[in-house]
Amino acid sequence: MNRIVWWASLALIGAAAAGMTAWSLYVVAHDIYDVPKQLAYLVAAVFDGAALACLYLASTATAEDRSAAGPRIAVLGLAAISVTLNAKHADHINGGPVALLLFAAPTVALLVVADLAWAATRARRRAAAGERAVTLPRYGMWGWLLASEQAWKATKARAVAHVTSTDPVRTESGPRPKARSATEALREHFAALDPAEAIRMAHSAKPSTPPAELAAELTSYGVPVSAVQVALVLGHEPPQVRIDRPDPSPAPAPAVPLTSPDRDPDPIRTPANVLDATRLAVARGLYDEVDVHREVERMMGRSIRLETVRRYLDGKAKPPAQPTLPEPSESNGVGQGGGGYF
Repeated sequence: MNRIVWWASLALIGAAAAGMTAWSLYVVAHDIYDVPKQLAYLVAAVFDGAALACLYLASTATAEDRSAAGPRIAVLGLAAISVTLNAKHADHINGGPVALLLFAAPTVALLVVADLAWAATRARRRAAAGERAVTLPRYGMWGWLLASEQAWKATKARAVAHVTSTDPVRTESGPRPKARSATEALREHFAALDPAEAIRMAHSAKPSTPPAELAAELTSYGVPVSAVQVALVLGHEPPQVRIDRPDPSPAPAPAVPLTSPDRDPDPIRTPANVLDATRLAVARGLYDEVDVHREVERMMGRSIRLETVRRYLDGKAKPPAQPTLPEPSESNGVGQGGGGYF
């Protein structure tokens, strides 16, 4: 916002100065010396353009830390011409000194503002480069009045030392010491403190920081301490750790042996394994493998592969087959052990 106001003010002053100078130059050229109107306009435009160009060159040279003596002398010369034309214009209309001040005021104001801006830019450039110009001592009004001779001698000696001395630190003409960063300044401050005092100071700034993190941060600032030392200084006790162990699991109940279906009080009880379930299903009178498989799945409470049940049926689950006797034939008893006669 400040930069916008500055450039707006500068543009307003420049426009007023250029317009007033162009008008005075036109009146002098056309009304006094009978210069043609178009040529009088052209002369006014060329003069204003040259003045603005010199102002720009002087400002650029100042910003780039170059010598601006040439452009500034040219600006002063153009300003002197402008004031002379303003005086001629005021005399032509019989305006007197008041008219001269009115006509010359915009040009003088632009010149003063521009010179102050150049001086400020030059001072900033010198400060950035570490240079310090000689300034008048601050003796005060009474010091300059009552001890003017001594004040003048001290000021002269100061200027001579500024010019002739080669010590860049002691004299004002030399560069200023390089500014330290905040981290460097804090590191030097903490390094000069007692470690215990530094620990307490850091803890007061960050009371919730654990000792390990506080020790690491102090070490980064040039105070090499460990987490144990920080804890000792602050009187921290090691944190108590609570370990909740689960209760010991109860001992597994002994397996209940399977009983026969006639004596089993709970026939639907889940057997210990698939083989026992298969045997139990066979003992209940089921011999078809599909029925046995369905019964085994019901007793086990989960899916069982049919091949597993079939393997158990083909193996040890089925009871041994009973031998069968041949059926008697329908013959007359011959050869059947009758042993009789006709």
